[in-house]
Amino acid sequence: MKKELLFAFTAFFFLSLSAITGAYALEKEETATTISTNKVDFFHDGKEETIHLMGISTEEEKDLYKEVILEVQDTNGVKKHVQLEGGYNPSLQTVNMDQGKHPAIFIKIFTDKKGNKPNYYLYTFSSNEITEIAIPELPSITSQFKADYKAELTIEGMKTYSFNLFKRKGHYDQLGVYRKGQLNEPSELIVQPYSSFLAIRYHQKPAFKGIQVISGIDETDTIAYMETIWTRNKKDWKLEKIKVTEVSKKSH
Repeated sequence: MKKELLFAFTAFFFLSLSAITGAYALEKEETATTISTNKVDFFHDGKEETIHLMGISTEEEKDLYKEVILEVQDTNGVKKHVQLEGGYNPSLQTVNMDQGKHPAIFIKIFTDKKGNKPNYYLYTFSSNEITEIAIPELPSITSQFKADYKAELTIEGMKTYSFNLFKRKGHYDQLGVYRKGQLNEPSELIVQPYSSFLAIRYHQKPAFKGIQVISGIDETDTIAYMETIWTRNKKDWKLEKIKVTEVSKKSH
């Protein structure tokens, strides 16, 4: 009798646990909507793979995706997925990085509603796997405000750029950054992430052009714009060009 009761209790326990787990799975399951669909012949075999960019919207804002999913389906119907950070207005395009030999997937997702702060992602598809390619970055950068309303930014192993900030004297003095031309405390400039990163052609080669803002005391205090142009071989990025343009600003 005891064995029968124990068996019945155990069966009831596992059935209850299964029901709870199933309910939890149903609650967690959400439907992703398709944002865009592309067809690409990745392997130049006359057969096109299908790329879907999908997202799960938030209940509060339908144009805000809390999850973005990249899906590539091969010609045999096998699907591979990569989950990306959420955001606004996700977009996808295919680009060439090596004279069209291996198409790549380029995705942009804005982190703010105004479209000022994008995240960029780059992927290749080979051997039925989605592989991420890191967006290129400059080597180590150091910067500092200097006495007499000046600043310097050094790109390691390349060049040092100097900025004359005297036209901002009134604003900086008012905020206490300077006192009689001397820094109140050591401060660094802000090199912001890419505000723009676009696929272009450079000297008849596939390339990417990035724009970054160099700021002073905060992100709104724009001192200069830095433009970089990159090409890529099989494994590495090559910096083809760098240009830093200082922005003139009147004193407050």
